[in-house]
Amino acid sequence: MSGWLAPFLSSLAAGFVSSLGLGGGGILVLYLTVFQGMNQTEAGGINLLFFLPVAAVSIAIHLKNRQIDWRMALRCAPFGVASALAGAWLAHAVDPYWLGKVFALFVLALGGRELFAKEKPPHPPAE
Repeated sequence: MSGWLAPFLSSLAAGFVSSLGLGGGGILVLYLTVFQGMNQTEAGGINLLFFLPVAAVSIAIHLKNRQIDWRMALRCAPFGVASALAGAWLAHAVDPYWLGKVFALFVLALGGRELFAKEKPPHPPAE
């Protein structure tokens, strides 16, 4: 692929999947580490920067469609912030080689869970 096509396609796929709330950052991190040769820490940093505008657009659309459960979001937010701080500290404390291995195992575990999970009935929409 040419110099711009692969980054364009991987960013497009990651943005689309992220806007659905499905963790498209995994696509971007895999692209950056496997095809661009970045270490896990650098790829994670770029993924975080990539996520900000995608999240802003997604939030605006979900707000417009009234699809955000504010009570649940406010209950989860403090734990998300604390986990983000712990994860950022850990990302710099662990060798990027091992960080990449742990990330790969995490992605495989999530993929296996999704592949073999029994389908649950959908939750009623939040109001």
